[in-house]
Amino acid sequence: MTANFLIILLLITLGYILKRMRYISGQDSRVISTIVLNVTLPSVVIVNLNDVTLTPSLSILPVMMILYGTITKILIVMLFLKYNNEVRGTVAIMIGSLNIGIFAYPLVQQIWPDVGLIYFGMADIGGAVVMFGMTYFAASYFKNMSGGLNPKRVLKNLATSIPLMTYVVMLLLNIFNLSLPQESIRFFDVLAAANLPLSMILLGVLIDFRLDRRYLPITLKYLGLYYGFGLLFGTLVYYLLPVSDDMIKTTLQLIWLMPVGVAALSYAVQFRYRTLPVIAMASNITIVISIITLYVYQYLFVPT
Repeated sequence: MTANFLIILLLITLGYILKRMRYISGQDSRVISTIVLNVTLPSVVIVNLNDVTLTPSLSILPVMMILYGTITKILIVMLFLKYNNEVRGTVAIMIGSLNIGIFAYPLVQQIWPDVGLIYFGMADIGGAVVMFGMTYFAASYFKNMSGGLNPKRVLKNLATSIPLMTYVVMLLLNIFNLSLPQESIRFFDVLAAANLPLSMILLGVLIDFRLDRRYLPITLKYLGLYYGFGLLFGTLVYYLLPVSDDMIKTTLQLIWLMPVGVAALSYAVQFRYRTLPVIAMASNITIVISIITLYVYQYLFVPT
């Protein structure tokens, strides 16, 4: 497992070096991101959910993700009341919006190759509702640009999310005891194999170690609450969640410590937030911390 993480770190480093040497530009990173989110990631979902038996207990994962997103967005806004609308909107955008597809999937696939993507995939369904529904509403609300909640726009965001729709289709096939033919699975398996290298190289391209000192105090306060919420609710889940499947608890404990989702920056750009450096710094710092967190977890608790 340590060797696998070394490969992952080398891929991230490669992406960072390619960016620093200007072989990959910002425009290139958007192309890679589009391929990962809309081609290789859905292929991973298809391969892993085809012919898999899903238990009813797994439905608690998306429910818990939506609850976590709702509660933490309310709490973070309350704890940033002394700041202006843009700052409150910024932290509301980031909290509960997690980089599961690009960041977590490749690492989880290495740690739990048999079941990891099933559990994290189910959780990601709830994460998508938070990301494309609640987060979009928060970004819109605090900038007062769209007059509040726009249900049609929220539904459009959900319906046009290819990873989310892939989950929905595969879950429906599973419910009706249907599966895709092996010929098509072999095709998607080839695409899925590209998900790990492309995702990790993309993370390296996105990482930026520059810090904007004007926004550093706000960023550090947010990060303290971000990981504080993750650890607090993860502990509550461990002791209080009435499920016998320990992997459900493990998934929630780790997934709430994942990096800030890339869509947070997109929404901030769309609604013209001037606090983009806060999101950029928080995203970069959480990527580094989350890599360390997953490595330490698998080293201590996952048998080799």
